[in-house]
Amino acid sequence: MKHQCTINKITKIATIGLALTMALAGCTTSSPQPTSAAPVPSGKTDVAITAFKELCLQTAPSFAAGIQGAKRYGVTFLDLGGEQSGMTKDESMSVQIKPGKECAITSPNRADPTLHQQFLSTVAEFADKVPQDDKPNQPFVATIKGKRFIFQHDRKGGEAYVMLNPEK
Repeated sequence: MKHQCTINKITKIATIGLALTMALAGCTTSSPQPTSAAPVPSGKTDVAITAFKELCLQTAPSFAAGIQGAKRYGVTFLDLGGEQSGMTKDESMSVQIKPGKECAITSPNRADPTLHQQFLSTVAEFADKVPQDDKPNQPFVATIKGKRFIFQHDRKGGEAYVMLNPEK
């Protein structure tokens, strides 16, 4: 039962991120795409993963400081009953934070095949025993600051980097 509840929570977060990402993908403009949507050159960390590190991993387990930090990325938030959800003005990245519970960063699909390894390496900077053979779209559990979290990099319909506290 606990496992099913965790899967449902991940699905809820991924669905929110996916919906925002799909909304971003559906937007068309006459200007060129933001440079952040371009493939990341080898050896350089994607901006959404950098944001995940700064807003989620570094602020865990509360994530509260991530809300203020997201403003440095140009994210404007809406308060959805304790959950903060917002995106950048150019719609190249969205951030969802529910303090103490979840933190997710989403962006449009990237053509960079190294993104999942970047995600795993970034999580490994903070967590114990990160599975290096993990595949995208597969959740895994790791511990940060003595707390267990569920992580997932969902590539369906965009890039979603999710960190969930299963105990709250």
